[in-house]
Amino acid sequence: MLTAIAGAVDGAGFLSLSQQFVANQTGNAVLLAVALSGEMTGREDGLSPIGPLWSLLGFSLGAVLASFATRRHVLTSFGVPLLLLVEVVVLALAGLSRGFEHSITLAAFAMGVQSIHAARIGLSGVSTTVLTGTLIALFVNLSGGRKGFRSARLQAGVWAVYLVAAGIGSVLAHAMSFSAVCWAAAAVAAAMAVAAFAEAHRGASTI
Repeated sequence: MLTAIAGAVDGAGFLSLSQQFVANQTGNAVLLAVALSGEMTGREDGLSPIGPLWSLLGFSLGAVLASFATRRHVLTSFGVPLLLLVEVVVLALAGLSRGFEHSITLAAFAMGVQSIHAARIGLSGVSTTVLTGTLIALFVNLSGGRKGFRSARLQAGVWAVYLVAAGIGSVLAHAMSFSAVCWAAAAVAAAMAVAAFAEAHRGASTI
């Protein structure tokens, strides 16, 4: 579900926000480098560093704040599910925003928070927002015996879900709007947050 959220928002953002990524920061690094090299050499390719910079800034800020907020159980056992609520709020704000820079920054911030959430719940070898590492882990695990094959199935599934969700996100952004995709993603994250809080409550009550 986390991967589907990232894929949908990324696909919608690329189509609606002047071809900028909000989850895939590897792609943004390339876009930023190409745009900066074009400005330094006088090359006319129509790329601007503004979008990638805002996306990188938002993603980094979200990831840093989420990481510090949940280190050593600072927010108790409910701290990790709380990250999903933060993601819900920020995605909703991204959907409400009408400014180009604001939309990119807020959506990227939400994806940064989501990345830390995925790390905190222990998705070993899987990133829900940047999938190059997941692809590498997939190929490594294919030669790792039965246990490795089970992990490879999860990683292959993550890749497939991201691909399909990015396509769906782009279709919805074209037919409706980037805001609609953000709100739909926020609704999914909200449902996940409710389930996560319920699970954390059950775990706390059994201690």
